[in-house]
Order: sequence, then C-alpha cells, then structure tokens
Amino acid sequence: MSTRELREQEGLAAEVEFAADLTDADRIRILRDLLRTADAIRKSKSAEELQRDEEVRRSLEEPRPQRYIGRWERLG
Repeated sequence: MSTRELREQEGLAAEVEFAADLTDADRIRILRDLLRTADAIRKSKSAEELQRDEEVRRSLEEPRPQRYIGRWERLG
C-alpha cells in the first residue's frame, strides 16, 4: 500500500470514528443541510440541465446490460 493510500485509509477511519460519535440530532441536521443544498442546486439549474440530469438518473437506474446496449446503440 502506498503512502498516499495509507493516509487516505487513515483519514477515512478517522471520519468513521467521528461519525460514530454523532448524535441523532447531529445526523438529522447534516441530512437537512444536504437536502437544502440539493434543493438550492436544483432550483439554480435551467430546464435543459434538469432534463439532462433526469436522463442520467434514469439511465443509471437501468439494469447494466440494458444501459450498455442503449449506449452502444446511441454510438452506432
């Protein structure tokens, strides 16, 4: 394991340890902040950007073989 990978692993372990100490109120506050941020981002996007985001979301929900077949067909 490289030095960089070791530092990343140690950083992730520290974040997990920190998260384990959060109270339910802290978790709810963090989730609400994330939802407000996502809502603000969504409101700032144009209709075209929102449509593109929706297409990406739908394509990611497709089963993998169907997703790849669809991409292949669009390329061909």
